[in-house]
Amino acid sequence: MFKVDDVGIRLLCYGPYTSIGGVEIDPDILIALEGLGTFKGVTIEERLKELQAKGKDPRDVASGMHRESTRRGHASLTTSLILQFEVNPCSRASTLLLAAQPFGSYLQESQRRRQVSRDEFIIPPEIHSVEKLSRLYLETIDYVWRCYKTLIDRGVPLEDARYLLPISSRTSIFVAGSLESFIWLIYSSENRDEKYFPRELKKLGESIKKLAMSISPLITSARLSFKPLHYVYPYPDLYKLEDKIIDGIIKRYSEPDHPILIDFRITEGIEDLVGEALKNPEYINSLNPLIHASTLEPLSIAAYHQSIRHRTVPTSVESIYKAIERAEGNSEKNIITPPTIKSREETIKIFNEAISKLLETYSTLLIEDVPPSEAIYLCPQAVRIYTIRTYNAFNLLWPQGYIGTRTCSYAQWEERMIAYSIWRSIEKISPTIGGLMGEKCKHLGYCPEKNWCQIIKKYIPEYDDEQHKKMME
Repeated sequence: MFKVDDVGIRLLCYGPYTSIGGVEIDPDILIALEGLGTFKGVTIEERLKELQAKGKDPRDVASGMHRESTRRGHASLTTSLILQFEVNPCSRASTLLLAAQPFGSYLQESQRRRQVSRDEFIIPPEIHSVEKLSRLYLETIDYVWRCYKTLIDRGVPLEDARYLLPISSRTSIFVAGSLESFIWLIYSSENRDEKYFPRELKKLGESIKKLAMSISPLITSARLSFKPLHYVYPYPDLYKLEDKIIDGIIKRYSEPDHPILIDFRITEGIEDLVGEALKNPEYINSLNPLIHASTLEPLSIAAYHQSIRHRTVPTSVESIYKAIERAEGNSEKNIITPPTIKSREETIKIFNEAISKLLETYSTLLIEDVPPSEAIYLCPQAVRIYTIRTYNAFNLLWPQGYIGTRTCSYAQWEERMIAYSIWRSIEKISPTIGGLMGEKCKHLGYCPEKNWCQIIKKYIPEYDDEQHKKMME
């Protein structure tokens, strides 16, 4: 077991910075000098010399510039400061939010590929401080881990066995992004109610702020002083008490158990031109804002954690507290069970008992007045949560887009089901666009994976090992 105090951030790299005349120029001054370059077409060295010749302190100039630009709402300064750091250890509860920012880049330790050990779970501080609650929490974790291990021993793949693990399970993550990417987390760590906002995330926000202040105090202070209602670029935040907009849409569609296409649009007059555009590098990119599909998607928290890292798909998500509340009321409808587990009576029994244990202990902790933000660490990754997502032309028609990558046989099974469902739904409305969609091998004309599968034979019947080897070379 590890605690919130054990959660650590290690700065690996940051920028921009440079050296002029043997003097180190930090990001605060460098970004300000480059900002001044938008007014004067001279080199950065000349800008610095001009300030010095006028007897101006570059740091004072930078301070005024950052405050003024931020006040006007310009984000080009905070998006210019880049941080690269590793968080290790942390829980999956924290990376559900940390990895949701669309302008960051994330490389996360995968439970699809690595088995979780018995002691690799976080214990929240208030639970840890009360012996009775701590004992109950640890007993539950131990029981569920043993169920997880039993499933693996009985041949269930790692990526499916993980569904019964709670989000308290340990992970690590490499993060790269601009300061702007982390502003909401920093703001939340200072202002959100700890009853619903986990203390682990609060610590991460505080640590990132500390890193940013040590590197670039002027830009960081200026940005954090700017606090309008619309504070940052929107991204999915599941640690909210409720969301009446999403809750209303879920209710309108009667809590569906499969993806629902709630809107599909293609700009009038271009449908018959899309096929040709996809073959023309000079105007293929013009398609991106002209086609979009919005969906209501029920998926497990395990699959959601992967889907948010497909960052080009704008996503909204309901409250995780609403999701687990539904699972408590009707676990059969609101728990996603992998087919490899569902196919055998012995494994489904083990799975269901583990899920029941987690939900029962979660309920008990709430009765004992444990904050929901701590009890939620027992939320199984199999809990169904609803998202609303919007797919543009890139994500519908490009090989690197969501449909192209997630229909590949190497993609996670649940996301494959969602991607195929979206494809078929669009095909019914627009056979033209549906006919252009498909797996990445369809778009590329070859399989880019190490080992090819039979899907490509739908498009290239003669494809074989020899052709695959030639294409890979």
